[in-house]
Amino acid sequence: MKLLSYSDNGVTLPGLLVDKFVYSLSPLCQSILDLIDKNNTSLSFVDQAFADSNLPQVGRFEELHIKPPLQPRKLLSVAGNFVAHIEEGGGKLEPEHTQAPWIFCVPPTQLMIGHKEEIRLIAESRQIDYEGELAVVIGRKAKRVSATQASEYIAGYTIYNDVSERKPHMIEHVDQPRQLSFWYTKSFDTFGPTGPYITTADEIADPQDLTIRVEVSGEERQNCSTQQMIFTVYQLIEFLTKFLTLEPGDIITTGTPAGVGSATGKFLKGGDIVRIHIDHLGTLENPVIQT
Repeated sequence: MKLLSYSDNGVTLPGLLVDKFVYSLSPLCQSILDLIDKNNTSLSFVDQAFADSNLPQVGRFEELHIKPPLQPRKLLSVAGNFVAHIEEGGGKLEPEHTQAPWIFCVPPTQLMIGHKEEIRLIAESRQIDYEGELAVVIGRKAKRVSATQASEYIAGYTIYNDVSERKPHMIEHVDQPRQLSFWYTKSFDTFGPTGPYITTADEIADPQDLTIRVEVSGEERQNCSTQQMIFTVYQLIEFLTKFLTLEPGDIITTGTPAGVGSATGKFLKGGDIVRIHIDHLGTLENPVIQT
């Protein structure tokens, strides 16, 4: 099942994607977050509603204005979760990399954009990077969940582009920059493309057997399997729920593989188009606009 959100006259509405057509989920819920909030991971009734012709057709997917699948309460991210990505940045695998994941948060509301919406570069933009990532959508309230139980708490998966400013203009004046929060590099408006939809967990046999591919203006930049993650999806859920409660709709982005612009010197610029494809999750596409 593929769940999405689309805009109709400025109002964001929930939808179901079936064979290139979108069907309204408004008869069942107010939003995708509302759907998951009320039903957690028990979503088979949506398929039944479609089979019973109770969901009106909205239109073709490619003709609609697609928004992020949902607005999460928490958007949690992982840094340094692929060995090759650590190494391309000049580091090497240290014990600390395998002892605990490096977690950070970013504010979702103005950050997240949908499929084909614009990544907007401001005048002060310096070195804007792309990072294709697998994102996990939580389906049930989770606290102290073991890795062996974690799959039961996942509603589905989607694609995330952790767009990053490698040289944030607002701290250029700092003489000796300390290790500052990722907020400085990853919290710019529009720097969180997400989507194009959520593929429910029942359609993903193994989240550690997916290939992430990233193209920028037709040139492949990243190509790697989620098998290469240091911490698996289930291990991340176990770690996070040791100290915080994950809620329905929360999103965990699981880190990016090697091939980012900071390693190759190929940063995003106005006119670029970024496409991220992950097996079974579709393709997330966003144009880059210089404002």
